[in-house]
Amino acid sequence: MHILLVEDELKIRQGLKKIIEDVITSKLRITEASNGREALDWLKTQDQVDLIITDIRMSEMNGIELIKRAKESHPNLLFVVISGYDEFVYAREALRYGVSDYLLKPIERVELAQVLQKISSQLHITKQPNSNATVTVVPDDTDRLLIRRVRELVNEYLNQDISLQFLAERVYLNPKYLSNMFKRETGQNLSDFVTERRMEKARKLLKETTLKVSEVAVMCGIVNHKYFASLFKQHTGCTPSEFRDQ
Repeated sequence: MHILLVEDELKIRQGLKKIIEDVITSKLRITEASNGREALDWLKTQDQVDLIITDIRMSEMNGIELIKRAKESHPNLLFVVISGYDEFVYAREALRYGVSDYLLKPIERVELAQVLQKISSQLHITKQPNSNATVTVVPDDTDRLLIRRVRELVNEYLNQDISLQFLAERVYLNPKYLSNMFKRETGQNLSDFVTERRMEKARKLLKETTLKVSEVAVMCGIVNHKYFASLFKQHTGCTPSEFRDQ
C-alpha cells in the first residue's frame, strides 16, 4: 500500500508514520507532505497511490481543499481525515466528499490500526489477478460523526450542566432532531447517556479520591448533593458513602 501522509505538525506526522509501519508490515510505502499544496504538487507526478491520510486544518492548503482537488485527478483515491475537537464542521464537510473514515486528535493507536486494516483488506481484494471486485468504500454516515462528537462533548463537560440545547448548539442541529438521532443510532436516550457518564465518573472519584460527596457531586455536574445521592443510589443500589466503604 502506498500512503501519502499529510500533516503540518512534524511530531504528529512522525507518530502516525510509526503506527502505520507497525500495522502494515509488508509492501508499504509512505510519502510525507507538510500541507495540502505540497501534497497536491506531489500527486501531479504520481499514479500509484492508494490512500491519503490528511489533517484538516493546515497552512498553504487545508485538507478539505486537498480532497476536492485530488479527487479531480485521482477519483479512486481513498482518504482518511484527521481533525481536532474544534474542527467538527470541517470534519462533517469532509464526509460529504466521500472520505473513507475520520480520526479525532489525539489519535488513538487502536482506532488508526482498525481503519488501516479495513482499507488494506479492501485494496487487497481488488488487486487480486482474477478478481473482478471493485473497491466500494461507503463513507461513514454523518450521523456517526455527530454521535461521536456528542459523546466527546459530554465527556468534556461532565462537570457542567449538560442540556440538550447545549449539545445541539455545538453540533449545529435542532435539539429534537439530535435527541431522536441519538436514540435511533445508539438505542439509548441522550439524557440517560449523560447520567450514565456522570455516574461512571462519580464511582471513579469516590474510589480514587477523598473528596467529600458534595464535592464529587459538583465535579460530576450536579450541584444538589442530595439529588446526586438519590440518583447514585438509583443507579448503583447504594449511597455514595456506602459505595466508598465497600
